[in-house]
Amino acid sequence: MNEIFINLSQKDQELINKFMENLNKKISLTRKETKEFQNDFVKMINFYLSKGKKIDEILEILSLDNLGNCYKEKPTNWYPLDNGAKIYPLSMKEDWMSVYRVSIYLKEEVVPEVLQMALNFTMKRFPTFRTSIRKGFFWNYIDGIKKRFSIKLDQELPCSHINVSNARRQSFKIIYYDKRISLEVFHVLTDGTGASIFLATLVGEYLKLLGASFSYNETVLDINEKPTKEEIIDEFKGKKEESKTKGLIERKALSVDGKLSKIKPCQLLHFDFSLKEIKEFAKLKGATLTEIILTFIFISLSYSTSKEGILKIQVPVNMRKFYKSKTLRNFSLYTSINIERKSIKDFDEVLKEVQKQMQEKTSKESLTGMMRYANRLVNSIKFIPLFIKKPIANFIYGSLSDKSSTTVLSNLGKINVPYSEYINKMDFLLGTTISNKVLFTMISANDILTLSISKFTTNTSIENNLFNLFKQNNLNVKVYGSEVYENRK
Repeated sequence: MNEIFINLSQKDQELINKFMENLNKKISLTRKETKEFQNDFVKMINFYLSKGKKIDEILEILSLDNLGNCYKEKPTNWYPLDNGAKIYPLSMKEDWMSVYRVSIYLKEEVVPEVLQMALNFTMKRFPTFRTSIRKGFFWNYIDGIKKRFSIKLDQELPCSHINVSNARRQSFKIIYYDKRISLEVFHVLTDGTGASIFLATLVGEYLKLLGASFSYNETVLDINEKPTKEEIIDEFKGKKEESKTKGLIERKALSVDGKLSKIKPCQLLHFDFSLKEIKEFAKLKGATLTEIILTFIFISLSYSTSKEGILKIQVPVNMRKFYKSKTLRNFSLYTSINIERKSIKDFDEVLKEVQKQMQEKTSKESLTGMMRYANRLVNSIKFIPLFIKKPIANFIYGSLSDKSSTTVLSNLGKINVPYSEYINKMDFLLGTTISNKVLFTMISANDILTLSISKFTTNTSIENNLFNLFKQNNLNVKVYGSEVYENRK
Protein backbone atom coordinates (compact mmCIF):
# COMPACT_ATOMS: atom_id res chain seq x y z
CA MET A 1 0.00 0.00 0.00
CA ASN A 2 2.85 2.39 0.77
CA GLU A 3 4.30 2.33 -2.77
CA ILE A 4 1.09 3.82 -4.20
CA PHE A 5 1.48 7.20 -2.47
CA ILE A 6 5.11 7.89 -3.34
CA ASN A 7 4.88 11.71 -3.23
CA LEU A 8 3.59 11.94 0.34
CA SER A 9 5.43 12.88 3.49
CA GLN A 10 6.04 10.26 6.13
CA LYS A 11 3.37 11.88 8.32
CA ASP A 12 0.78 11.65 5.53
CA GLN A 13 1.77 8.04 4.84
CA GLU A 14 1.22 7.23 8.49
CA LEU A 15 -2.20 8.91 8.43
CA ILE A 16 -3.20 6.84 5.41
CA ASN A 17 -1.88 3.60 6.90
CA LYS A 18 -3.87 4.23 10.07
CA PHE A 19 -6.94 5.05 7.98
CA MET A 20 -6.61 1.78 6.04
CA GLU A 21 -6.18 -0.18 9.27
CA ASN A 22 -9.42 1.31 10.56
CA LEU A 23 -11.11 0.53 7.24
CA ASN A 24 -10.26 -3.15 7.70
CA LYS A 25 -11.93 -3.02 11.10
CA LYS A 26 -15.11 -1.60 9.53
CA ILE A 27 -15.57 -4.38 7.00
CA SER A 28 -15.94 -8.13 7.19
CA LEU A 29 -16.17 -9.30 3.60
CA THR A 30 -14.58 -11.98 1.42
CA ARG A 31 -10.88 -11.61 0.73
CA LYS A 32 -11.58 -10.49 -2.83
CA GLU A 33 -14.20 -7.93 -1.79
CA THR A 34 -11.99 -6.62 1.01
CA LYS A 35 -9.20 -5.98 -1.49
CA GLU A 36 -11.65 -4.28 -3.87
CA PHE A 37 -12.96 -2.11 -1.03
CA GLN A 38 -9.43 -1.08 -0.09
CA ASN A 39 -8.74 -0.27 -3.71
CA ASP A 40 -11.87 1.92 -3.86
CA PHE A 41 -10.40 4.12 -1.13
CA VAL A 42 -6.92 4.12 -2.69
CA LYS A 43 -8.39 5.36 -5.98
CA MET A 44 -10.35 8.09 -4.20
CA ILE A 45 -7.32 9.29 -2.24
CA ASN A 46 -5.30 9.49 -5.45
CA PHE A 47 -8.18 11.26 -7.19
CA TYR A 48 -8.34 13.93 -4.49
CA LEU A 49 -4.54 14.26 -4.42
CA SER A 50 -4.62 14.95 -8.17
CA LYS A 51 -7.07 17.78 -7.43
CA GLY A 52 -4.64 19.35 -4.95
CA LYS A 53 -6.42 18.37 -1.72
CA LYS A 54 -4.49 17.73 1.50
CA ILE A 55 -4.51 14.34 3.19
CA ASP A 56 -6.30 15.46 6.34
CA GLU A 57 -9.05 17.04 4.19
CA ILE A 58 -9.30 13.89 2.04
CA LEU A 59 -9.65 11.56 5.01
CA GLU A 60 -12.34 13.78 6.48
CA ILE A 61 -14.34 13.61 3.22
CA LEU A 62 -13.88 9.83 3.15
CA SER A 63 -14.83 9.41 6.80
CA LEU A 64 -15.44 5.75 7.59
CA ASP A 65 -18.58 6.76 9.46
CA ASN A 66 -20.14 6.98 5.99
CA LEU A 67 -19.95 3.19 5.75
CA GLY A 68 -22.10 2.49 8.79
CA ASN A 69 -22.05 -1.13 9.97
CA CYS A 70 -23.60 -2.81 6.93
CA TYR A 71 -20.24 -4.19 5.72
CA LYS A 72 -19.24 -5.50 9.15
CA GLU A 73 -22.28 -6.96 10.90
CA LYS A 74 -24.20 -10.04 9.86
CA PRO A 75 -27.31 -8.88 7.96
CA THR A 76 -30.60 -9.21 9.81
CA ASN A 77 -32.83 -7.49 7.26
CA TRP A 78 -35.20 -9.82 5.44
CA TYR A 79 -38.64 -9.07 4.03
CA PRO A 80 -41.62 -11.01 2.75
CA LEU A 81 -42.41 -9.80 -0.76
CA ASP A 82 -45.22 -7.27 -0.86
CA ASN A 83 -48.31 -8.42 -2.75
CA GLY A 84 -47.41 -6.06 -5.57
CA ALA A 85 -44.07 -7.83 -6.07
CA LYS A 86 -44.92 -11.51 -5.62
CA ILE A 87 -45.80 -12.09 -9.27
CA TYR A 88 -42.43 -10.93 -10.66
CA PRO A 89 -40.05 -13.72 -9.56
CA LEU A 90 -42.75 -16.31 -10.30
CA SER A 91 -43.34 -15.16 -13.86
CA MET A 92 -39.74 -14.45 -14.94
CA LYS A 93 -38.12 -16.60 -17.61
CA GLU A 94 -34.65 -16.82 -19.17
CA ASP A 95 -35.57 -14.19 -21.77
CA TRP A 96 -37.96 -12.09 -19.68
CA MET A 97 -38.11 -10.44 -16.29
CA SER A 98 -39.63 -7.16 -15.18
CA VAL A 99 -36.63 -4.81 -15.25
CA TYR A 100 -36.79 -1.07 -15.75
CA ARG A 101 -34.26 1.77 -15.90
CA VAL A 102 -34.13 5.28 -14.44
CA SER A 103 -31.28 7.57 -15.57
CA ILE A 104 -29.85 10.95 -14.62
CA TYR A 105 -27.78 12.89 -17.16
CA LEU A 106 -25.04 15.02 -15.65
CA LYS A 107 -23.42 18.10 -17.14
CA GLU A 108 -19.96 16.52 -16.83
CA GLU A 109 -18.60 13.07 -17.61
CA VAL A 110 -18.98 10.47 -14.86
CA VAL A 111 -15.89 9.78 -12.73
CA PRO A 112 -16.13 6.00 -12.07
CA GLU A 113 -14.09 5.89 -8.84
CA VAL A 114 -16.25 8.64 -7.31
CA LEU A 115 -19.46 6.87 -8.34
CA GLN A 116 -18.22 3.61 -6.78
CA MET A 117 -17.45 5.35 -3.50
CA ALA A 118 -20.83 7.09 -3.57
CA LEU A 119 -22.46 3.65 -3.89
CA ASN A 120 -20.34 2.28 -1.02
CA PHE A 121 -21.60 5.10 1.19
CA THR A 122 -25.23 5.09 -0.02
CA MET A 123 -26.02 1.41 0.52
CA LYS A 124 -26.38 1.66 4.29
CA ARG A 125 -29.32 4.06 3.81
CA PHE A 126 -31.39 1.53 1.81
CA PRO A 127 -31.71 -1.82 3.63
CA THR A 128 -34.26 -3.24 1.16
CA PHE A 129 -31.67 -2.83 -1.62
CA ARG A 130 -29.05 -4.76 0.39
CA THR A 131 -30.90 -7.98 -0.36
CA SER A 132 -31.17 -10.93 -2.70
CA ILE A 133 -34.16 -13.01 -3.76
CA ARG A 134 -34.54 -16.34 -1.97
CA LYS A 135 -36.98 -19.20 -2.42
CA GLY A 136 -39.21 -20.21 0.45
CA PHE A 137 -41.60 -23.15 0.37
CA PHE A 138 -44.70 -21.06 -0.38
CA TRP A 139 -43.30 -17.71 -1.56
CA ASN A 140 -40.10 -16.01 -2.61
CA TYR A 141 -38.73 -13.46 -0.15
CA ILE A 142 -35.87 -10.97 -0.06
CA ASP A 143 -33.06 -11.65 2.37
CA GLY A 144 -30.30 -9.35 3.60
CA ILE A 145 -26.83 -9.78 2.13
CA LYS A 146 -23.45 -8.32 3.05
CA LYS A 147 -21.24 -7.57 0.07
CA ARG A 148 -19.54 -4.87 -1.98
CA PHE A 149 -22.08 -3.58 -4.48
CA SER A 150 -20.30 -2.54 -7.66
CA ILE A 151 -20.86 -0.19 -10.59
CA LYS A 152 -20.44 -1.19 -14.24
CA LEU A 153 -19.82 0.52 -17.55
CA ASP A 154 -23.02 0.44 -19.62
CA GLN A 155 -22.25 -2.10 -22.37
CA GLU A 156 -25.33 -4.35 -22.50
CA LEU A 157 -28.78 -3.87 -23.97
CA PRO A 158 -30.88 -1.61 -21.72
CA CYS A 159 -32.92 -3.44 -19.08
CA SER A 160 -31.05 -6.70 -19.67
CA HIS A 161 -31.77 -9.78 -17.58
CA ILE A 162 -30.43 -9.54 -14.01
CA ASN A 163 -29.05 -12.81 -12.69
CA VAL A 164 -30.75 -13.31 -9.32
CA SER A 165 -30.21 -17.07 -9.10
CA ASN A 166 -27.40 -16.94 -6.55
CA ALA A 167 -28.01 -16.21 -2.86
CA ARG A 168 -25.62 -13.23 -2.97
CA ARG A 169 -26.86 -11.76 -6.25
CA GLN A 170 -28.29 -8.27 -6.03
CA SER A 171 -31.53 -7.33 -7.78
CA PHE A 172 -30.32 -4.05 -9.26
CA LYS A 173 -27.45 -2.62 -11.30
CA ILE A 174 -25.73 0.76 -11.24
CA ILE A 175 -24.33 1.47 -14.68
CA TYR A 176 -22.73 4.53 -16.22
CA TYR A 177 -21.83 5.83 -19.64
CA ASP A 178 -20.38 9.23 -20.58
CA LYS A 179 -22.50 11.70 -18.56
CA ARG A 180 -25.28 9.23 -17.66
CA ILE A 181 -25.80 7.32 -14.41
CA SER A 182 -28.51 4.66 -14.52
CA LEU A 183 -30.25 2.36 -12.08
CA GLU A 184 -31.70 -0.83 -13.52
CA VAL A 185 -33.85 -2.71 -11.06
CA PHE A 186 -35.91 -5.87 -10.87
CA HIS A 187 -39.45 -4.78 -10.03
CA VAL A 188 -39.48 -7.10 -7.02
CA LEU A 189 -37.45 -4.52 -5.08
CA THR A 190 -39.38 -1.33 -5.63
CA ASP A 191 -41.52 0.70 -7.99
CA GLY A 192 -40.50 3.78 -9.98
CA THR A 193 -40.85 6.12 -7.02
CA GLY A 194 -38.55 4.07 -4.80
CA ALA A 195 -36.08 3.65 -7.66
CA SER A 196 -35.96 7.38 -8.41
CA ILE A 197 -35.30 8.15 -4.72
CA PHE A 198 -32.48 5.60 -4.56
CA LEU A 199 -30.88 6.91 -7.76
CA ALA A 200 -31.33 10.58 -6.87
CA THR A 201 -29.77 9.96 -3.44
CA LEU A 202 -26.84 8.08 -4.99
CA VAL A 203 -26.21 10.86 -7.52
CA GLY A 204 -26.49 13.41 -4.73
CA GLU A 205 -23.78 11.61 -2.76
CA TYR A 206 -21.68 11.39 -5.93
CA LEU A 207 -21.96 15.15 -6.45
CA LYS A 208 -21.15 15.88 -2.80
CA LEU A 209 -17.97 13.83 -3.12
CA LEU A 210 -17.11 16.13 -6.02
CA GLY A 211 -17.68 19.20 -3.89
CA ALA A 212 -21.32 20.09 -4.60
CA SER A 213 -23.38 21.69 -1.85
CA PHE A 214 -27.16 21.39 -1.49
CA SER A 215 -29.88 20.60 1.05
CA TYR A 216 -31.68 17.26 1.22
CA ASN A 217 -35.36 16.87 0.37
CA GLU A 218 -37.98 14.12 0.00
CA THR A 219 -36.25 12.84 -3.17
CA VAL A 220 -32.60 13.03 -2.12
CA LEU A 221 -32.13 11.46 1.30
CA ASP A 222 -29.31 12.06 3.76
CA ILE A 223 -27.23 8.86 3.68
CA ASN A 224 -26.28 9.34 7.33
CA GLU A 225 -29.89 9.39 8.49
CA LYS A 226 -31.21 6.15 9.91
CA PRO A 227 -33.76 4.40 7.65
CA THR A 228 -37.28 4.73 9.04
CA LYS A 229 -39.84 1.99 9.57
CA GLU A 230 -42.18 3.84 7.21
CA GLU A 231 -39.70 3.34 4.34
CA ILE A 232 -39.75 -0.46 4.52
CA ILE A 233 -43.44 -1.02 5.24
CA ASP A 234 -45.60 -3.23 2.99
CA GLU A 235 -48.44 -0.84 2.16
CA PHE A 236 -50.52 -3.49 0.42
CA LYS A 237 -51.50 -4.88 3.80
CA GLY A 238 -54.32 -3.62 5.93
CA LYS A 239 -56.34 -1.53 3.49
CA LYS A 240 -59.94 -1.76 4.69
CA GLU A 241 -61.96 0.49 2.36
CA GLU A 242 -65.03 -1.26 0.99
CA SER A 243 -65.36 -1.04 -2.78
CA LYS A 244 -66.14 -3.19 -5.77
CA THR A 245 -63.82 -3.78 -8.67
CA LYS A 246 -63.43 -5.95 -11.70
CA GLY A 247 -60.74 -8.61 -11.85
CA LEU A 248 -57.16 -7.80 -12.78
CA ILE A 249 -57.28 -9.81 -16.00
CA GLU A 250 -59.21 -8.40 -18.96
CA ARG A 251 -59.99 -9.76 -22.41
CA LYS A 252 -57.40 -9.54 -25.16
CA ALA A 253 -56.50 -6.07 -26.42
CA LEU A 254 -55.84 -4.93 -29.97
CA SER A 255 -52.14 -5.02 -30.89
CA VAL A 256 -50.27 -2.76 -33.29
CA ASP A 257 -48.86 -3.92 -36.61
CA GLY A 258 -45.34 -5.30 -36.99
CA LYS A 259 -43.51 -8.48 -36.04
CA LEU A 260 -42.01 -8.90 -32.60
CA SER A 261 -38.25 -8.42 -32.75
CA LYS A 262 -35.78 -11.14 -31.87
CA ILE A 263 -33.69 -8.70 -29.82
CA LYS A 264 -35.64 -6.93 -27.07
CA PRO A 265 -35.74 -4.02 -26.98
CA CYS A 266 -34.77 -3.58 -30.63
CA GLN A 267 -34.59 0.21 -30.29
CA LEU A 268 -35.07 3.06 -27.80
CA LEU A 269 -36.42 6.47 -28.74
CA HIS A 270 -36.74 9.67 -26.72
CA PHE A 271 -38.90 12.75 -27.28
CA ASP A 272 -37.74 15.79 -25.28
CA PHE A 273 -40.26 18.60 -24.70
CA SER A 274 -39.98 21.92 -22.96
CA LEU A 275 -41.88 21.18 -19.75
CA LYS A 276 -43.16 24.75 -19.68
CA GLU A 277 -44.45 24.58 -23.27
CA ILE A 278 -46.26 21.26 -22.95
CA LYS A 279 -47.76 22.35 -19.61
CA GLU A 280 -49.18 25.40 -21.35
CA PHE A 281 -50.66 23.14 -24.05
CA ALA A 282 -52.20 20.89 -21.37
CA LYS A 283 -53.60 23.90 -19.51
CA LEU A 284 -55.19 25.16 -22.72
CA LYS A 285 -56.89 21.77 -23.11
CA GLY A 286 -57.87 21.60 -19.43
CA ALA A 287 -55.98 18.35 -18.95
CA THR A 288 -53.07 16.78 -17.09
CA LEU A 289 -49.82 15.89 -18.85
CA THR A 290 -50.62 12.17 -18.54
CA GLU A 291 -54.04 12.69 -20.17
CA ILE A 292 -52.50 14.73 -23.00
CA ILE A 293 -49.81 12.14 -23.78
CA LEU A 294 -52.34 9.29 -23.51
CA THR A 295 -54.48 11.03 -26.11
CA PHE A 296 -51.55 11.42 -28.49
CA ILE A 297 -50.64 7.74 -28.01
CA PHE A 298 -54.20 6.51 -28.63
CA ILE A 299 -54.38 8.45 -31.90
CA SER A 300 -50.93 7.23 -32.96
CA LEU A 301 -51.84 3.62 -32.16
CA SER A 302 -55.06 3.92 -34.16
CA TYR A 303 -52.96 4.85 -37.21
CA SER A 304 -50.52 2.01 -36.50
CA THR A 305 -52.84 -0.96 -36.85
CA SER A 306 -55.04 -2.24 -39.66
CA LYS A 307 -57.28 -4.22 -37.33
CA GLU A 308 -60.45 -3.33 -35.44
CA GLY A 309 -60.91 -3.82 -31.71
CA ILE A 310 -60.23 -2.11 -28.39
CA LEU A 311 -56.97 -0.27 -27.81
CA LYS A 312 -55.99 -0.59 -24.16
CA ILE A 313 -53.27 1.38 -22.41
CA GLN A 314 -52.21 0.33 -18.91
CA VAL A 315 -51.40 3.27 -16.64
CA PRO A 316 -49.53 2.69 -13.35
CA VAL A 317 -50.82 4.87 -10.51
CA ASN A 318 -48.67 5.84 -7.52
CA MET A 319 -50.78 4.99 -4.46
CA ARG A 320 -48.64 7.22 -2.23
CA LYS A 321 -50.68 10.22 -3.31
CA PHE A 322 -53.74 8.67 -1.65
CA TYR A 323 -52.11 7.28 1.49
CA LYS A 324 -49.25 9.75 2.14
CA SER A 325 -46.88 6.81 2.34
CA LYS A 326 -43.08 7.04 2.54
CA THR A 327 -42.48 3.41 1.64
CA LEU A 328 -39.58 2.69 -0.71
CA ARG A 329 -41.08 -0.64 -1.69
CA ASN A 330 -43.74 -1.29 -4.33
CA PHE A 331 -46.87 0.79 -3.87
CA SER A 332 -48.29 1.27 -7.35
CA LEU A 333 -51.24 -0.25 -9.18
CA TYR A 334 -52.25 -0.43 -12.82
CA THR A 335 -55.48 0.75 -14.35
CA SER A 336 -56.51 0.32 -17.98
CA ILE A 337 -57.81 3.08 -20.28
CA ASN A 338 -59.74 1.45 -23.14
CA ILE A 339 -61.05 2.98 -26.38
CA GLU A 340 -62.50 1.37 -29.52
CA ARG A 341 -60.17 2.02 -32.44
CA LYS A 342 -62.99 2.97 -34.80
CA SER A 343 -64.11 5.75 -32.42
CA ILE A 344 -60.70 7.46 -32.43
CA LYS A 345 -60.94 10.46 -34.75
CA ASP A 346 -60.91 13.90 -33.16
CA PHE A 347 -58.22 14.88 -30.58
CA ASP A 348 -60.62 16.69 -28.25
CA GLU A 349 -63.14 13.84 -28.30
CA VAL A 350 -60.46 11.26 -27.50
CA LEU A 351 -59.13 13.51 -24.72
CA LYS A 352 -62.63 13.79 -23.26
CA GLU A 353 -62.95 9.98 -23.12
CA VAL A 354 -59.45 9.61 -21.63
CA GLN A 355 -60.29 12.15 -18.91
CA LYS A 356 -63.59 10.42 -18.13
CA GLN A 357 -61.94 7.02 -17.67
CA MET A 358 -58.99 8.45 -15.74
CA GLN A 359 -61.35 10.13 -13.31
CA GLU A 360 -63.35 6.93 -12.80
CA LYS A 361 -60.50 4.44 -12.70
CA THR A 362 -57.80 6.34 -10.81
CA SER A 363 -59.93 7.32 -7.84
CA LYS A 364 -58.89 6.15 -4.40
CA GLU A 365 -62.01 3.98 -4.12
CA SER A 366 -61.48 2.23 -7.45
CA LEU A 367 -57.76 1.58 -6.90
CA THR A 368 -58.21 0.44 -3.31
CA GLY A 369 -60.78 -2.04 -4.57
CA MET A 370 -58.20 -3.35 -7.05
CA MET A 371 -55.61 -3.60 -4.27
CA ARG A 372 -58.02 -5.60 -2.11
CA TYR A 373 -58.73 -7.87 -5.08
CA ALA A 374 -54.99 -8.43 -5.56
CA ASN A 375 -54.63 -9.23 -1.86
CA ARG A 376 -57.47 -11.76 -2.05
CA LEU A 377 -55.90 -13.34 -5.14
CA VAL A 378 -52.55 -13.70 -3.39
CA ASN A 379 -54.16 -15.06 -0.22
CA SER A 380 -56.13 -17.64 -2.23
CA ILE A 381 -52.91 -19.34 -3.40
CA LYS A 382 -50.64 -18.67 -0.43
CA PHE A 383 -50.59 -22.28 0.77
CA ILE A 384 -49.81 -23.72 -2.68
CA PRO A 385 -46.13 -24.79 -2.85
CA LEU A 386 -43.87 -22.48 -4.86
CA PHE A 387 -43.05 -25.03 -7.57
CA ILE A 388 -46.78 -25.29 -8.38
CA LYS A 389 -47.39 -21.53 -8.19
CA LYS A 390 -44.76 -20.73 -10.84
CA PRO A 391 -46.51 -22.27 -13.87
CA ILE A 392 -49.80 -20.72 -12.72
CA ALA A 393 -48.15 -17.29 -12.57
CA ASN A 394 -46.53 -17.82 -15.97
CA PHE A 395 -49.93 -18.55 -17.49
CA ILE A 396 -51.68 -15.62 -15.80
CA TYR A 397 -49.02 -13.06 -16.69
CA GLY A 398 -47.72 -14.33 -20.01
CA SER A 399 -50.88 -15.65 -21.61
CA LEU A 400 -53.50 -13.33 -20.17
CA SER A 401 -52.32 -10.18 -18.38
CA ASP A 402 -49.66 -9.08 -20.88
CA LYS A 403 -52.01 -9.61 -23.83
CA SER A 404 -54.81 -7.70 -22.14
CA SER A 405 -53.10 -4.39 -22.98
CA THR A 406 -51.94 -2.80 -26.21
CA THR A 407 -49.23 -0.86 -24.44
CA VAL A 408 -48.25 0.85 -21.18
CA LEU A 409 -47.74 4.52 -20.31
CA SER A 410 -45.87 4.94 -17.03
CA ASN A 411 -45.34 8.51 -15.79
CA LEU A 412 -42.93 9.05 -12.90
CA GLY A 413 -43.87 12.73 -12.86
CA LYS A 414 -41.55 15.58 -12.03
CA ILE A 415 -38.48 14.61 -10.02
CA ASN A 416 -37.40 17.51 -7.83
CA VAL A 417 -33.71 17.20 -7.04
CA PRO A 418 -31.94 19.94 -5.03
CA TYR A 419 -28.90 19.80 -7.30
CA SER A 420 -30.65 20.66 -10.59
CA GLU A 421 -27.82 22.95 -11.67
CA TYR A 422 -25.53 19.90 -11.98
CA ILE A 423 -27.80 17.82 -14.23
CA ASN A 424 -29.39 18.17 -17.65
CA LYS A 425 -32.35 15.79 -17.55
CA MET A 426 -33.65 12.35 -16.63
CA ASP A 427 -35.24 9.51 -18.54
CA PHE A 428 -37.07 6.32 -17.67
CA LEU A 429 -37.39 3.05 -19.62
CA LEU A 430 -39.45 -0.12 -19.28
CA GLY A 431 -37.78 -3.39 -20.18
CA THR A 432 -38.72 -6.46 -22.13
CA THR A 433 -42.34 -7.34 -22.67
CA ILE A 434 -43.70 -10.78 -23.61
CA SER A 435 -46.13 -9.78 -26.34
CA ASN A 436 -46.55 -5.96 -26.42
CA LYS A 437 -44.68 -4.30 -29.29
CA VAL A 438 -44.07 -0.91 -27.69
CA LEU A 439 -44.00 0.61 -24.20
CA PHE A 440 -44.07 4.30 -23.20
CA THR A 441 -42.63 6.14 -20.20
CA MET A 442 -42.54 9.76 -19.03
CA ILE A 443 -40.40 11.65 -16.56
CA SER A 444 -39.63 15.34 -15.98
CA ALA A 445 -36.56 17.02 -14.52
CA ASN A 446 -35.42 20.62 -14.76
CA ASP A 447 -37.46 22.05 -17.67
CA ILE A 448 -37.42 18.88 -19.79
CA LEU A 449 -40.20 16.32 -20.09
CA THR A 450 -38.89 13.14 -21.71
CA LEU A 451 -41.27 10.70 -23.35
CA SER A 452 -39.40 7.45 -24.05
CA ILE A 453 -40.35 4.48 -26.19
CA SER A 454 -39.06 0.95 -25.69
CA LYS A 455 -39.64 -0.76 -29.03
CA PHE A 456 -40.07 -4.48 -29.64
CA THR A 457 -40.83 -4.20 -33.34
CA THR A 458 -38.86 -2.56 -36.14
CA ASN A 459 -42.10 -1.12 -37.56
CA THR A 460 -41.62 2.67 -37.43
CA SER A 461 -45.25 3.77 -37.78
CA ILE A 462 -45.82 4.53 -34.09
CA GLU A 463 -42.99 7.00 -33.60
CA ASN A 464 -43.56 8.58 -37.02
CA ASN A 465 -47.23 9.13 -36.25
CA LEU A 466 -46.41 10.57 -32.83
CA PHE A 467 -43.86 13.00 -34.22
CA ASN A 468 -46.32 14.23 -36.86
CA LEU A 469 -49.06 14.68 -34.25
CA PHE A 470 -46.78 16.76 -32.04
CA LYS A 471 -45.84 18.95 -34.98
CA GLN A 472 -49.46 19.37 -36.03
CA ASN A 473 -50.21 20.68 -32.56
CA ASN A 474 -47.25 23.09 -32.64
CA LEU A 475 -45.30 21.24 -29.94
CA ASN A 476 -41.54 21.54 -30.38
CA VAL A 477 -39.80 18.25 -29.72
CA LYS A 478 -36.25 16.92 -29.94
CA VAL A 479 -36.16 13.29 -31.10
CA TYR A 480 -33.16 10.99 -30.66
CA GLY A 481 -32.51 7.36 -29.86
CA SER A 482 -30.43 4.26 -30.18
CA GLU A 483 -29.43 2.29 -33.21
CA VAL A 484 -31.66 -0.58 -34.25
CA TYR A 485 -30.00 -3.31 -32.21
CA GLU A 486 -31.07 -6.08 -34.60
CA ASN A 487 -28.82 -4.51 -37.24
CA ARG A 488 -25.69 -4.94 -35.14
CA LYS A 489 -23.13 -7.50 -36.26
